[in-house]
Amino acid sequence: MASSQPTRTQLWLGLTRPRTLLSGLSAVLVAIFYAAFIGPIDPLRTALLLVVAISAQIGSNIANDLIDFKKGADTEERTGPVRPLSKGLLTEGEVRRALYISLFVFLASGITLVALTSWWLLLVGLAVGLGIFAYSGGPYPLSYHGLGDVAVLVFFGWVPVVTSFFILRGTIADPTLWQLATAIGLASVNILVVNNYRDAEEDRKAGKRTLIVRMGRDFAPRFYLTCGLLSLGLLYPIYSFWGMLLMLPYIVLFSATHRHLQFAEGAELNKTLGKTARNVFFLALLIGAMLLLKG
Repeated sequence: MASSQPTRTQLWLGLTRPRTLLSGLSAVLVAIFYAAFIGPIDPLRTALLLVVAISAQIGSNIANDLIDFKKGADTEERTGPVRPLSKGLLTEGEVRRALYISLFVFLASGITLVALTSWWLLLVGLAVGLGIFAYSGGPYPLSYHGLGDVAVLVFFGWVPVVTSFFILRGTIADPTLWQLATAIGLASVNILVVNNYRDAEEDRKAGKRTLIVRMGRDFAPRFYLTCGLLSLGLLYPIYSFWGMLLMLPYIVLFSATHRHLQFAEGAELNKTLGKTARNVFFLALLIGAMLLLKG
């Protein structure tokens, strides 16, 4: 009889929260697509940007798990995917080592990018590092005070898109760039909306005052829809006839996911979370296709 115990590989993969990696990657892809739309881009800088995005997201996820474990936010009532640390399947020391490795990769690739571009990007890297810590830790953890959604917009929209574009093109003075950054940032906020909607009761008991805890669970589907519609509206600078036709499959997927959010409960919302992350990645690819058609 096969054991239901997850393998070590599955535990380490689960620690990285692979569904969220699509969101971290999506913002950088948007910047790459828009930079390539304007002109040729450097392949080494492009590859390093992707490494930075993935390692930063993994580091953020692991740090969040560690801090939630310390605060007792991950309890037996949790309905999300298994957190190896809170279940005792990985030790705190092992998880800390994984965090240090991800941060080392992030810093090494980031410093290489700084050397290739501008030293002021060190300030951006410092801001990202502080953001990772401030999301769940520090004297005023953002996720515990209803500011996690703002943090996602900033660190999964504006910061990665605008910074990546600067690295590839050397400027941030482009209105369309900021609209694309806001669009993918708002789409990414919906990942957190589903996560906090699923964990609302557990978060409330743990004193984690997310926006959903503050506003009530009924607020989540409305907020999800608002973020989704705004993200699509902000794409208007790159609209074209064929590009708008390409949007139709995304609208269908988004509508189906929103409907699933309205009726799903408990562990069933894990599927909604996965579908939402898929939608964000699809939107990034859609932006690339729309730019290609517009060009």
